[in-house]
Amino acid sequence: MGISALALLLLFPAVHVALLLANFAVHLGVLGLQLITVRLPGRRTEPQASLEVEPFVSIHVPAYNEPPEVLKETLRALNRLKWRHYEVLVIDNNTTDEAIWKPIEAFCHELGPRFRFFHVENLEGFKAGALNYVRQFMNPKAEFIFVVDADYVVARTALHRAFRSFSDPRIALVQFPQDYRNVGAGNAGVALDFKHFFAGYMNMANHLGCVPSTGTLSLIRVSALTEVGGFDTQVVTEDAELGFRLNAHGYRTLYVNEVIGRGLMPHDLESLKKQRWRWAFGNAQILKLNWKGLLFSHELEWRQKLGYLIHLTAWFNFNLLPSLTLILVAPLVLLERMHPLHPYLVVLSGVTLTTFMVLRFGTLFYSLRREGHRLGEIWPAYLTHLGLGWVFSASWLKCLFDHRSPFARTNKFLHGRVPALLRTTLAEATLGVGLLTACTVLALTDFIVGPIAAFLMCGARFLVYWVWWQTRYTWELTLSLGEKTEQHLLVDEMG
Repeated sequence: MGISALALLLLFPAVHVALLLANFAVHLGVLGLQLITVRLPGRRTEPQASLEVEPFVSIHVPAYNEPPEVLKETLRALNRLKWRHYEVLVIDNNTTDEAIWKPIEAFCHELGPRFRFFHVENLEGFKAGALNYVRQFMNPKAEFIFVVDADYVVARTALHRAFRSFSDPRIALVQFPQDYRNVGAGNAGVALDFKHFFAGYMNMANHLGCVPSTGTLSLIRVSALTEVGGFDTQVVTEDAELGFRLNAHGYRTLYVNEVIGRGLMPHDLESLKKQRWRWAFGNAQILKLNWKGLLFSHELEWRQKLGYLIHLTAWFNFNLLPSLTLILVAPLVLLERMHPLHPYLVVLSGVTLTTFMVLRFGTLFYSLRREGHRLGEIWPAYLTHLGLGWVFSASWLKCLFDHRSPFARTNKFLHGRVPALLRTTLAEATLGVGLLTACTVLALTDFIVGPIAAFLMCGARFLVYWVWWQTRYTWELTLSLGEKTEQHLLVDEMG
């Protein structure tokens, strides 16, 4: 909702109060359910006897404008897999610079006939379109697809460990957690903010029978994927949407909390924000386009519907309306032009924001404690989450009015232009200054909850600069990894 629309609401305080009440009810319901479900105990993977015959696996590696040295490391790891029957299909879609994709084409040729490379221009549908396109070139013997992002290095035993969970022919998807190589003491907050999603929400999804794919390290049964019509090109989180449709068709999906590969976290703030925007916006797209099926589908059980509601709102927060309300009511307080209902706007906004701070800490605390993390490690994750809060506030609102959005690619190049800090953080800085002003003005009145909430959210907005500092540390770690990779490539070329 724009500032002008909210300012207009101030002229109709009764409507404004009603909207804030509705916002608070949704906020409390969503966060309350999340807090309850992330406290579910960890669930063990279903066992399976040893495989008598290895199924044929088609490994798909979608790539768009990926650094060649990063993608080569991914392919080299796939070439070392302890598995006899597999192929690797690399699909490069819409990369215009031949200097980026030509070396990968040559490298696939060097690795042998098991590796095939496809370059396609003007391919629509983003990552989903690429994955749908390459399926026509699969080996007919392929029973499963293993999706691996272009920056992930998988363990040699990844497929053996993945197939332990296919104990039931109705299991169509087994998902593994995303973990990262470029993590150290200086960016642990960002890493644990990623991890809390898998530790809490994906564990919850196992209990409620609604595990989605998360885009990489996903093992998918080919027959099930064909039955549901492949990946959906209308949404930017085609992975989560696939899990929804598989469950709606009666298939089971599982999450296995076992690391079988590690990728690269975004190394600049702009890329990190784009990634989180894509996750939150894409989940909002799924809710908007499939709400009837989610609410009224006879194929989904009630617990699956509840689980998808919780999962798809995992990256949402409902803080933008109350934050802007405090900013716009403050001048009325200063000018003594308040309507009798305006104090209720302040109270409702303050209660919404303070309960968010408490409940969101609870979801991170309980999900990460299960993984053995101490309070001193959880705090940085919590503060990181708050620092990225603008993305989680604005993305779903944008989708509410317009669900179309381009695919926001995560940049993995290290030697390009660094996004300007002021431009990248302009929204957070503007909100922070506005909230600080509102806090000062409201503190001069008899209000208590309002200035406290404004002060807390002001600090949360400025935490984006701490997140930026962590991404600088990520950049340094990624650069050191890249130097090691170049050394390995040189040794391979010489030997």
